[in-house]
Amino acid sequence: MPEKTLTEAAYEFMEGLERRKKRMIAVIVMCFVLGPVGLGFDWIVVDHEKGGLTDLAMNPLIIISAIASIIIMTYGINRYFLIEKWSNQLKQLDQLEETIYKEVLGSKDSVEL
Repeated sequence: MPEKTLTEAAYEFMEGLERRKKRMIAVIVMCFVLGPVGLGFDWIVVDHEKGGLTDLAMNPLIIISAIASIIIMTYGINRYFLIEKWSNQLKQLDQLEETIYKEVLGSKDSVEL
């Protein structure tokens, strides 16, 4: 069985990044939906409590829920910046591929003449 060439490995790597990018976008959307929903729930619970913010010490579940919501949103933001970094790298690889392709075709045309 023939071994993979470097070009094939590079294409597989780029395709893998594209697949991961699609999954990460789904994760980001879920984080940006779940985080604010959790914070909104906490705000509604605290707002409708008779004691307001003074009852936070009495109900640690609200604090835990708020912290979890903030962590979820932070994770989503982190993933968003990672996706942006991957997108920039993939654009650079596409530009490099185009440049190499044009140079190879340009040199091929000059050799045939």
